[in-house]
Amino acid sequence: VYYLAVILVGFAAIFIVLFRLYRHTRPAVRHDIHSLIRMFRDLREGSVRVDYPMALREFSEIFDYLRARAQKLMKEKEKLKDMGLMDHLSQLGNRRHFEARLKELFDASRANGPSSVLIIDMDHFKQANDKHGHDAGDALIVGFANALRKVVRQTDVLARLGGDEFCIIYTYASLDKARALAERLRKQLPREIPLPKGVIHQLRWTGGLSAMHDKDTKPDDVLWRADQALLQAKETGRNNTKIYDPETGAPVKKQIMTS
Repeated sequence: VYYLAVILVGFAAIFIVLFRLYRHTRPAVRHDIHSLIRMFRDLREGSVRVDYPMALREFSEIFDYLRARAQKLMKEKEKLKDMGLMDHLSQLGNRRHFEARLKELFDASRANGPSSVLIIDMDHFKQANDKHGHDAGDALIVGFANALRKVVRQTDVLARLGGDEFCIIYTYASLDKARALAERLRKQLPREIPLPKGVIHQLRWTGGLSAMHDKDTKPDDVLWRADQALLQAKETGRNNTKIYDPETGAPVKKQIMTS
């Protein structure tokens, strides 16, 4: 009975300590989560503050790291603007930036492995632009760019080549790896994009995917294969992704369809 009483008292003491700790840290945790949300909202709007107050010391180091990365990202974005490498509408890299990064990755492919290229065309963009006006077309470009930015890896290169054509370079990703990433893209992109005046656009897109190869003599070789795959995907009804295998020299029969 004595030992049982001691054990019960011990459990009661632990429970009281944990309860007080919970009551003490709950407001602090909630405060720090709001600070984190505020920082990501500021980052999305294009500005990161110097300081975001944190209540818990345990979160401060992690938060400082995230804030530093966010500030670095904003500086790189401003650098792209200054160098004329950013598309003003989508806020993604433009064709000039894309071509420069593609050449860098092509030059490094023999040492670090191949990269893959996915070209994307939005389906029925012209109809939406003609029917709802240029403001709706611009909103569709911006909405699609934002959706891509959320699901593409930070290590990859995302660019708008012009019009409704976008491109992703999956850095140091083989064709099989890029296929898996393209399939994930199909699953994670939204099915709808809201436009001005309450219009809801049903998002559909067509893609062409290929990878760099040892026999390539220039960066444009992989881009040409991806473009050929894109043309075939359009011919087979759109809203799918075709893959051009550089090993066989022909498009792969398997399609990546929307889920």
